[in-house]
Amino acid sequence: MNIDIVTRSIDPARTSANTAETVLTPAAVKTRGIKTVLTLRTPDDPRLEAQPLYLSGLAIGGTPRNVIYQATMGNTIYAWDADSGIELWKTFLGMPIQGTSAIDAHNTNVRWGVLSTPIIDRAAGALYACAWISADKTGNWQTGQHFLAALDVITGKLLRPLLPLEGAMYDPGHGLAVLKFLSAERKQRSALAMVSGAVLVAFGSIQETSKTARGWIIAVDVSKWTIAATWASTARGTGGGIWMSGAGPAIQNDDSIWVVTGNGDFDGQVDFSESVVRLKYKPAAGAAKASIAVTGWWTPWTDDGRTGGQPGGEAAAALLHANQPKASNFRPVPHLARQGVPAAQMGTAWGDQDLGASGIVILEHKGIALVSSKDGILYTVNMANPGNTMPADLTVAKAAANYAKLAAVPILYTYFDPSVDPATPNPLNLNKLPANRTHHLHGTPVVWSSGNHGLMHFCGGENGNVRAWSVAANKSSTYLGCSAAAASPLAQVPPGGMPGWSIVLSANGQNDGIVWAMMPYGDANLGSTNGRLLAFDAENLSKFPDGSGQIAPLWDSQDWNWNFLHPKFNRPVAVGGKVLVPTYDGRVLVLGLV
Repeated sequence: MNIDIVTRSIDPARTSANTAETVLTPAAVKTRGIKTVLTLRTPDDPRLEAQPLYLSGLAIGGTPRNVIYQATMGNTIYAWDADSGIELWKTFLGMPIQGTSAIDAHNTNVRWGVLSTPIIDRAAGALYACAWISADKTGNWQTGQHFLAALDVITGKLLRPLLPLEGAMYDPGHGLAVLKFLSAERKQRSALAMVSGAVLVAFGSIQETSKTARGWIIAVDVSKWTIAATWASTARGTGGGIWMSGAGPAIQNDDSIWVVTGNGDFDGQVDFSESVVRLKYKPAAGAAKASIAVTGWWTPWTDDGRTGGQPGGEAAAALLHANQPKASNFRPVPHLARQGVPAAQMGTAWGDQDLGASGIVILEHKGIALVSSKDGILYTVNMANPGNTMPADLTVAKAAANYAKLAAVPILYTYFDPSVDPATPNPLNLNKLPANRTHHLHGTPVVWSSGNHGLMHFCGGENGNVRAWSVAANKSSTYLGCSAAAASPLAQVPPGGMPGWSIVLSANGQNDGIVWAMMPYGDANLGSTNGRLLAFDAENLSKFPDGSGQIAPLWDSQDWNWNFLHPKFNRPVAVGGKVLVPTYDGRVLVLGLV
């Protein structure tokens, strides 16, 4: 049986659960332990932002091989034999962009090349990757361009010429100007996806303060190798970047596409910032061109309304720069003071709530999708009828009605505040910054159907624990327990460290679930910091002294003085009896049982 990992978060629904793992069981990991089996090196660039991918039983040179693929920020794609570590091939796609604070305020990256996780179409024998290339060989971000590459998974050779995405056009209609895609304004972090014969490439922005910041999706028809359709998340206003901490668009069984957008303008017509958005891609048919269209959305409440990028009320306008899109749930100073936020935190604590920091995971059989964000709140979206929030819904008076469009009430997800009902019916109670620490969720919740607890999901926010939940028949979530370990214990407080936990799950069907969880010791946003890897029993919870549930560790790298640099938004992969751990020090660690 071939077990492949061809996309970020394991599958198109983005569950992050590999349910075909028979070797890595809780009993085996606990009794035998884990060791480094192979160390795969990426000398062209140390910062691995793309998740490793894996094909099993691939015939190369007449020999069946299990193959690990890794894309780098140096614009190189590597393929190694997963059992011997032999480098099978490597392909250089072109000079990457040189790191600069103009791209990211905290210049931790040496280069900017393949930032997103590629996608593999095994049937076609193709690996698709988006590379940021310095076509004029200066390394300057202002002249770099994004290209889509298609590589043969066996040889690494280009199956097609590099396809430039520069200059793609989007017509939003409504009498608005046609928008032109410019690479100098875009950062391509979101993992690639495939739907209806097209590769989807989603973009955020280089600088959130840019007047042209917005999210883009470019659909490439892989049979014709042309740009087929485009969509921009904002057209009248700005903002709405699609980055999702590296997560990819989630794909429903009917090929509906789900994305989460970031800070910016919202009007429910052509501006869809701070929203969960459902889209539909239609391939070209006859005289009709291919298209991407919005088919539904939901947008969270904000206490300052949402009438564009300039939230009103309580002298908010005085705090805003004319050219700076703000989070739609930006909290101006008087409101923050009433919430008890320290003066030093005002203007930053709740000024960047960026729903798009979280990816979205689909629970198809339940008809719901789960998403959180920098506010650490879980939103359970009704997939059949997301609610189509309008600006008039985003007031204190109508907040409860807007939340009633969800499939379950919003809850405190990544942290616990004993002063607040975690499923409070009053959304004003959810605006908290406990212990002066941020509790953002970066990436997607992990979803798994357990034999013991039924449908479960896991999260791991900033400065907090890995937390386990179960989903009831009424689609609400119930807290089960958390880990003793918390992310970024060495980060300065306030506000704590980024980006929280990177978690995936392996299991044998509904049994033998293990949560593989990486977290930084310090703040992985400000610079490089060592990381920690733990394996947790996913369903057999222990008890803390107070009787609450504890997710029990099976193995902990800290016990063995392991050292690796935490790879920020990246995540491990457990497959074929191995755990693939990308790092920020130019290594992919291949772990196995002792």
